[in-house]
Amino acid sequence: MGYRFKDSEGFAKGIKRTVLEQVDKALDNLKPNVRNKDEAIHDARVSVKKIRAVLLLIRDSLGENSFDAEDIAYRDVGRKLSKVRDSAAMLETIDKLIEHFSDELAPDAFASIRTPLRQSKASRLQGRKQAMTEAAKSLRKARKRVADWPKAGHRQSLARGLKRVFRSGRDSFAKAYDQPEIETFHEWRKVVKHLLYQMRLLTPLWGNMMEAYVAELKSLGDYLSEDHDLAILRKKISEQLDHSEDRTDIEAMVALIDQRRNELQLTAKVLGTRIYAEKPGGFVARSETYWRAWRTEVKNNPILLG
Repeated sequence: MGYRFKDSEGFAKGIKRTVLEQVDKALDNLKPNVRNKDEAIHDARVSVKKIRAVLLLIRDSLGENSFDAEDIAYRDVGRKLSKVRDSAAMLETIDKLIEHFSDELAPDAFASIRTPLRQSKASRLQGRKQAMTEAAKSLRKARKRVADWPKAGHRQSLARGLKRVFRSGRDSFAKAYDQPEIETFHEWRKVVKHLLYQMRLLTPLWGNMMEAYVAELKSLGDYLSEDHDLAILRKKISEQLDHSEDRTDIEAMVALIDQRRNELQLTAKVLGTRIYAEKPGGFVARSETYWRAWRTEVKNNPILLG
């Protein structure tokens, strides 16, 4: 059915249906017989992130205690899975870096760095299986709790949830460039992803226009994710400098990482300035206007109800 509201459902029904679909999607990816476990773990983590974005949208309806309990539960699932993705993620980051600078690098560039990571990836198969099993167990418990969630009130949840996330993203954007550190950019990236997934839910409000906004948020999220992956990679390989016999590959990679991160952060700043040009109050008021117009259109055109 897709990660978005349907014409035929109200806000509360759409929230629960979306969460259940994402839990089921994550559980499918965590089955023991999936072939590509790294890809499956990645996809399961995306589903968990989408669920946490929904939780932020209905935070006031759930109440602080219930919200905290649910958010922590899904956060812990995500952390279990992220810990066993390290080697695979670092290899993917290196390959992406090599592809970006392909005109300057040989196809087998940084072999001395890639080989140990590839071996580490293969040796961690058992760890991935265990993490997938534990995560699936937690998700099955979480799925049962969805039925007991209180009904999410549209006006309260939509207005406060969107405003909170948009304001947090705006503040995190400013902080990231005032205090350019791994942590500040990481925090901004997380909030951008929250808003991205919330806007995907709301795509039916105004088709093409919302899709364009989602596309911009996705691009921003991708830039910040790549920047974060490169920052983690830089930290990891820099730790090898003091006890490495061949420093050449490490120093060359560090230089390319710094160059690429600078490019990404400049691009993200331009895009962030455009996305966060509006004040939180105006952003929320516009979103609510779109919601009312969409529901009025659906009500007056039964064909849209299917």
